[in-house]
Amino acid sequence: MGCAAQSDTAAPGDERPRFTVLDSWRGIAALAVALRHINGSAPFLSGDFHGSLRHAVDFFFVLSGFVIAASYGERLAAGFSLPRFMALRWGRVWPLHAVMVLLYLALECALALNGTGGVLAGREPFTGPRDLAALPASFLLLQAWIWPDRDLWNVQSWSISVELGLYLGAALLWRVLGARAGLASLILGLAALVALHSEWALWPPVLRGIAGFGLGMACWIIWPRVAALTLSGPAAAALELGLVAAIIAALAAQAGYAVLDPLFALAVLAFAREQGPVSRLLSTAPLRWLGVLSYALYMVHGLVLGRAFDALAFLQAQVGAEWVSARLGGEDLLLLPPLPALAVTLAMLAAAVAAAWIAWHFVEWPARAWSRRAALAVRVTPAPAT
Repeated sequence: MGCAAQSDTAAPGDERPRFTVLDSWRGIAALAVALRHINGSAPFLSGDFHGSLRHAVDFFFVLSGFVIAASYGERLAAGFSLPRFMALRWGRVWPLHAVMVLLYLALECALALNGTGGVLAGREPFTGPRDLAALPASFLLLQAWIWPDRDLWNVQSWSISVELGLYLGAALLWRVLGARAGLASLILGLAALVALHSEWALWPPVLRGIAGFGLGMACWIIWPRVAALTLSGPAAAALELGLVAAIIAALAAQAGYAVLDPLFALAVLAFAREQGPVSRLLSTAPLRWLGVLSYALYMVHGLVLGRAFDALAFLQAQVGAEWVSARLGGEDLLLLPPLPALAVTLAMLAAAVAAAWIAWHFVEWPARAWSRRAALAVRVTPAPAT
């Protein structure tokens, strides 16, 4: 998400495309990532399909490449200020991330002050993902480029760290290559896919980002032709339903990046058309709101789920039950039978969505407005005359 590629509000008269259905898909993908991070003995909290939900992050990368190309590609090629572009993107993703890291820091400090006995036995402060030595780089969203093989602090923000680097790389491609940036991104994306499936793959998180983002940027090249296609109602329905079925089947079969990333690219192109029964469903108000909250949900869900497991661990210690196994480092397990586990899972996800709304209302949205104002102060260098 990273899932933070929703376009920023443009200046007056500067219209940019808005893909409502893709925003809704972003919200569903963020919810899928949250579900992936609830593990347990119930069938829907384990197994191949549940494990494959991690690939929702690869969907984010593809979607981000497409949306960023749509919003900024031509303007960057024409001379839009690189510092202003990066200021907009930094202001879009960093403030909420910074708040989350500070909350984790506060929790670690509280743990250090109160000890690790009782229900928190085994939770040593400033260890594992909360390594104090990694705090500065994590706070500045550099962690994926320095420690690509480690989950640190607000662990899901590794993908946001990758995306920031991809934003800069994409902007430089457009500035140097102009309209050929799309073709270059396709070549880079395909090369990253090949590398991911080789035994010599270096920096897999970064390669995942290049693969998905590159394919997404390439999708923007052919988008005008796709948008101009005329499909009947039944054909549009078959296309959308077929793609959803294919992605679900690929996830259940634990397909690799070479299968899933192209499927995600096809889905982005198909659903950007917003024609079909699935698109109509995704255009309803609840799913649109889920799309609005997608970045906040992605960023806050780990903290919310972790504290929910802590609360259940505390309660079970009081009554002598065995509902969860809760340990630091992403090893929390829900041990309830399927029906109670389903109820608890839904409650956890609902709590994560509620927390996402709070984070969006009080942090993300105000910070986005601030970043737009700040970006206006960045000096713009006019493109050279041709």
